[in-house]
Amino acid sequence: FPFLPLHFQILCLVIMLFSTNIVAQSQQDNRTNFSCPSDSPPSCETYVTYIAQSPNFLSLTNISNIFDTSPLSIARASNLEPMDDKLVKDQVLLVPVTCGCTGNRSFANISYEINQGDSFYFVATTSYENLTNWRAVMDLNPVLSPNKLPIGIQVVFPLFCKCPSKNQLDKEIKYLITYVWKPGDNVSLVSDKFGASPEDIMSENNYGQNFTAANNLPVLIPVTRLPVLARSPSDGRKGGIRLPVIIGISLGCTLLVLVLAVLLVYVYCLKMKTLNRSASSAETADKLLSGVSGYVSKPTMYETDAIMEATMNLSEQCKIGESVYKA
Repeated sequence: FPFLPLHFQILCLVIMLFSTNIVAQSQQDNRTNFSCPSDSPPSCETYVTYIAQSPNFLSLTNISNIFDTSPLSIARASNLEPMDDKLVKDQVLLVPVTCGCTGNRSFANISYEINQGDSFYFVATTSYENLTNWRAVMDLNPVLSPNKLPIGIQVVFPLFCKCPSKNQLDKEIKYLITYVWKPGDNVSLVSDKFGASPEDIMSENNYGQNFTAANNLPVLIPVTRLPVLARSPSDGRKGGIRLPVIIGISLGCTLLVLVLAVLLVYVYCLKMKTLNRSASSAETADKLLSGVSGYVSKPTMYETDAIMEATMNLSEQCKIGESVYKA
């Protein structure tokens, strides 16, 4: 553009680069097959993964709004407390969706309300984190301009998904979870995260063992049961806050049990000592009565306590015979 001013040349170059980026995204080689299997059900309940991100998507409520579902359903699927709405950045969630065939491809069609500054490309890559792409959105909404969308209108965004085939169901594969491959991921890491077989992941996605070409593209993770996702760092912090309280309660309960045990032992010993003393006193009284019976025709009966007090607890100082005491 040599005939244009310098700032116009720069602007044109930026526009060309941006357009090239969009075209490159639409032409990325997604080797995962999202077509409708002939032997799969017409629709199924399945899941897509979502990564909590700032600033707008760090709560279950905000995320559930763009997926047209409830926060409770996401919490249950994602191993979260039902009332724990706050999330942390990069927390992995499972979002339940209904997957079905649109034409010859499998999608979960989600209604999204357009906001200021939204475009097909922006919403697909930002709000829905590449679970779809702008070209699939444009194919489903042909009468709308991808970059000039009226604020407030409802646009259907098709999220890539797939229902298990009969063969997979026979192998007890219940879900094909849609997951956007991240740079730094590898088959072993992802299989551990979802409890999936590495062989099943490679078989379902035609990338071989090297998934580098799948970066930022949706892939399918076959699982026999819903994975139990690791708790978020926030849960760890909450656990750390509660830990001193838990330890304090535990120590307090332990101390209380020990005190009660010592008290019970003390009471038992005291009771046994009293019983032994009573038995000893009774035995002594019997000896006294038998001792004096030889000296009087009819012994006078005294209470044991009175005898013990009068003889200073049968002190040697009061003893005047083998079993005779002065009082």
